[in-house]
Amino acid sequence: MFSFLSDDISKGFLKPADDLSQLKLIDADAVVSLANEINGIDPQALGPRKLAIMLSTGGTMAMRTEEGIRLPALELNDLLKMVDDRVSRHFEIKGISAFNTDSSQMNYSHVRELAITIVYLWNHIKIPFIGFVITHGTDTMSYAGAAISLMMGQGLPFSIVYTGSQRPIDEPMSDAGVNIRNALYSLESLYENNMAEVLVVMGDRAMLATSAEKVDDSGQNAFDSLRHRYVANFNRLQYPIQVADWLNPRRNVPFEPTIWHGDYSHTLVVKSSMGLDPNIIKHQAEMNATRSIILYSYGSGAIDESILNAVMPAAKKHRITVFVVNPVNADYKVKYQSSEQAVSLGAIPLNMTLSAALAKTEIALRMYPDNPVSMAEFMTGNYVGEIPSNASRFAPGR
Repeated sequence: MFSFLSDDISKGFLKPADDLSQLKLIDADAVVSLANEINGIDPQALGPRKLAIMLSTGGTMAMRTEEGIRLPALELNDLLKMVDDRVSRHFEIKGISAFNTDSSQMNYSHVRELAITIVYLWNHIKIPFIGFVITHGTDTMSYAGAAISLMMGQGLPFSIVYTGSQRPIDEPMSDAGVNIRNALYSLESLYENNMAEVLVVMGDRAMLATSAEKVDDSGQNAFDSLRHRYVANFNRLQYPIQVADWLNPRRNVPFEPTIWHGDYSHTLVVKSSMGLDPNIIKHQAEMNATRSIILYSYGSGAIDESILNAVMPAAKKHRITVFVVNPVNADYKVKYQSSEQAVSLGAIPLNMTLSAALAKTEIALRMYPDNPVSMAEFMTGNYVGEIPSNASRFAPGR
């Protein structure tokens, strides 16, 4: 058994997964009221409109500028008033402002509470709806989207689409309205095709949340997909939205979310960069709070050998599993002496984004707290599609 095991790891996963008493940031009464309101809708009154649930969390989309500084200010109803009328004619949107914050200030507690809220609404809403849209700040969208995808588990019976904007919705050149529109149409297409996925929609791209990474802080295409092909592309202006044929429904196993306790990761991320002090990294690796390590290699897969020599003995001593993640769109390739050394010393390559790897390790630590071998097997196997298949793999032109 590990010499140190934090309380949140020992608790495992939240049971039941829709326990609103666990909410500290989101108003539980508002969640119950939303479910009751939706259940009170006459489906016949909707006509051809599709029912979607939207949860707003703040971010740039919901900000106003005061004395040159952007601050979260707008609630969900404020956002919906500024969305294209054609959207409201096509969709009936119900939802709540879950919280209103700059996403750079979020941690896993925010993701956990959104997950609890979503599971509660799914379990208690009795009329058909097409899924969930979450408006979110772009700084942590890849981390949050990957985490909620992992938290929902393998039996996800509905889709979740994350979207945000590079400019506040009330600014003249805001991309918010188009992104909300594309998110809703993507959600509709997933529903109509009997698919269940967690996506990020920004600019003219839709991609798996477990593959999305932020690559721009001002351009419309703020995110790119570093492992998988795009799920959809909006630059052709096609309707219905054509989603990728390699997507598979995740509805053939029971819906058993793995929502973990704890607000912070137990993984030490060592990003390859020139001048890292091996003594500092060794100290961090030996801390009780460190329960796994991710070596974030250079794009070539290479790692400073002095860092390897500092990390690997400490990890072995404390029975900590070490993983290697390549930041670019490829498997971890053993092309250089340092990458060969990393693998020979026991580091385990992962073909997924850092965002997905961080979330997945939290599940692995709770499933296999005293079994590094089983933890490694879990991390290298596909759980919710975070590892690309031959059909989904990133390629030029997608």
